[in-house]
Amino acid sequence: MDRRREGIGDLYHQETKYRREAMPQGGLDWAHQPSPYKELAYALKHFPLRPLLQKGGMSLWEAVAQRRSVREFSNQSITFSELSQLIWSTQGITLRAWGYEFRASPSAGALYPIETYLVVNRVEEIPVGLYHYNVKEAQLTLLKEGHYGHSLCQAGLGQEMLEEAACDFVWTAIVERSKWKYRERAYRYIYMDVGHIGQTLYLAATALNLGCCTVGAFFDEEVDRIIGVDGKDEISVYLGAVGHPQ
Repeated sequence: MDRRREGIGDLYHQETKYRREAMPQGGLDWAHQPSPYKELAYALKHFPLRPLLQKGGMSLWEAVAQRRSVREFSNQSITFSELSQLIWSTQGITLRAWGYEFRASPSAGALYPIETYLVVNRVEEIPVGLYHYNVKEAQLTLLKEGHYGHSLCQAGLGQEMLEEAACDFVWTAIVERSKWKYRERAYRYIYMDVGHIGQTLYLAATALNLGCCTVGAFFDEEVDRIIGVDGKDEISVYLGAVGHPQ
């Protein structure tokens, strides 16, 4: 390819390749490994997740066969129990062993750079507003009350399903969690990680007879402002709308 015609995407792919003759050298700085958990200094209120279903329900094979992107939602609310199930299915801790806390979706090196925020439009028992998922404590932290669905819709290139959905997942990445080990290659793994999470959300929503559609098209800085991240150390990477199909 003529390098004069290469775009930033082409350069990114080339510059993050592993090559035998130029593999990273040196050990890991274990004393400065970033924590896999985000600790917030403020919160309006905490909502522990409801008891979770781990048996019964729709089979995996049925969920795979029925999974589709749903872009039109009714005005029916989802329950807090349903939201708890969706959150746990994507990022909940499923195993504690060997000093690690493994989650429902895989992550390169078990570093878990992805954080989950939620724009709640219509969820029973909790206020409309912006939330952060505290993985370690298995609870939602209310950051701001108010209607943010319209703002997220505008940031998502006017995709109305983000305003119509009962709840929107907003996934960010704390980049240094992965760069600590994988350096520039970390960006590839971050997007793989959030892709795993997005597919898990699809399957969990399908199993609950809910609709889901993930979104990669959005104005990054606008989404960053809505959820209150800097867009450098923590970056918005993916969205997911969930609700009852129309």
